[in-house]
Amino acid sequence: MLSQNKLHSFKSIPVIQALVLMFLFLGCNVHQADKKDAYIFYYFEGYSGEKGGLFAAYSYDLHAWHHLGDSLVDSGIGEWEVFRDPSVIKGPDGDFHLVFTTGSNGFGYANSKDGINWENKQYITVADPRRGLEFANVWAPEFYLEGNNVYIIWSSTLIEDYVPPKKPEQWWASTWNHRLYYTVTTDFKNFTPTQKFWDTGFNAIDATVHKTDSLYYIFFKDERRPPKQIMMAQSKTLMGPYENIQPLAYTLTEGAIALQAYTAFVLYYDYYHEYNGYRYITTNDMVNWSDEIMPEKVGFEDVIRHGSVVRVSWKELEGMKKAIITPYRTRG
Repeated sequence: MLSQNKLHSFKSIPVIQALVLMFLFLGCNVHQADKKDAYIFYYFEGYSGEKGGLFAAYSYDLHAWHHLGDSLVDSGIGEWEVFRDPSVIKGPDGDFHLVFTTGSNGFGYANSKDGINWENKQYITVADPRRGLEFANVWAPEFYLEGNNVYIIWSSTLIEDYVPPKKPEQWWASTWNHRLYYTVTTDFKNFTPTQKFWDTGFNAIDATVHKTDSLYYIFFKDERRPPKQIMMAQSKTLMGPYENIQPLAYTLTEGAIALQAYTAFVLYYDYYHEYNGYRYITTNDMVNWSDEIMPEKVGFEDVIRHGSVVRVSWKELEGMKKAIITPYRTRG
């Protein structure tokens, strides 16, 4: 586990030192360029905040990120009309699919052929008071793909467990008691009834699942005060039970992104204190983890907040770059 003392030494680590650390731990890049893959980081931007919409950057090595596009999908749906916590996948149909935080009863959705021009933006209601599922919030919907089944996992507090703040505008002062829920779709039109995914036994949000050959790993944020940090647990089956819960990152971390690169497993997470943005750690065995590494932003200053990363081909990336500089057919 990473020590808290190392947090301060790595908060301002120069790029060259970060690269050296990465080479020492892995022996090579986390990504091999001859594989002809690239990565798209979809996020909401720290200074633009909840109204800024969907932002994107791209990388060839999961370390150096280049600006790609701003406000590709705007807010404006759901009870809150905000845009937070985007999760994007390439579905079994080959299209890009997006879900995001925007309301108390459901999540936002849109799809795209090229990952740049988005359409069919709508609000998917997942609360079901008739079944005792009346929610105070629907936070950070996250995709998990298994076969043709697309799982969407999020965190909610039941309205009966929610204590609102004394001042309505100070939502962060609310009392929450989140648990993890899910729905399944195969066509992004029909969704199964909402079910509880996993009850950690305590306030937990921002869950994302990654499968290895033998185990399912879940990364989530322990939302209790303290420690408010990324945790990891494992299971032999997708639906659990998940066991061996252990802290993985520093305090004030959330929005985990789990990625299997060619030479290591990479875990990005949002160090959200004062809009500090993302860092990452790596491992080869899910037991021994590297020290924290600061990614490089090339030619842009966006504060990359809670998002997701999608692997694409170099050809797809070139198409995305061309789509960025042409007039949008639709936007959100």
